[in-house]
Amino acid sequence: MDKGTRVRIIGGRNGKGKTGEIFWKGPNKWGEGERFGVRGDDGQTYWVAEKDCEKASGPAPEPEAGDTFEKGDRVRFQWRGREGTGTVFWIGESRNGPGQRLGVRDDAPEGEEDAVWLDARFCKALGEEEDGHAPAPRQERQAASDYDDEIPAAQSYEMPPLDDGPPLDDAYVDSWASAVDDEDEPPFDL
Repeated sequence: MDKGTRVRIIGGRNGKGKTGEIFWKGPNKWGEGERFGVRGDDGQTYWVAEKDCEKASGPAPEPEAGDTFEKGDRVRFQWRGREGTGTVFWIGESRNGPGQRLGVRDDAPEGEEDAVWLDARFCKALGEEEDGHAPAPRQERQAASDYDDEIPAAQSYEMPPLDDGPPLDDAYVDSWASAVDDEDEPPFDL
């Protein structure tokens, strides 16, 4: 079987009964044949021996959109063997079907990756009772009409009279006149 082949896992210790696509293949260090990295339809990664796979019939199922999130939402995520909790800091359109793509700032201890990029279908909203962090505060926006009382009235300022300055030197005016080409048309109508 080649990379890109859809398979069903029929044996082994993990992923039995799951379907997915082979994204990696290499020699099996623990037995005969090859070993596959299978990206399951459930978004998880499975490492299985060739003998524990069979070709799957039919196309991959259409992914569901998942929940909808906003920036600042607290979520629990599970993606490609990594799981944890974090705060949504970026939202975009999913590249892998309907729904959102999220950037989640992981609460993991120092030394691990800070951000996780995944589709919203691999996240669940955390309730206040299960979240050890305080939810991010949301700021309410005031309507423009609420600010009318706070705007001071416009004030009038008087400009001081401008000094005419010294008269232009004739040599300076001549240098301006010589820089203009008589054949050029002005850029606008006079």
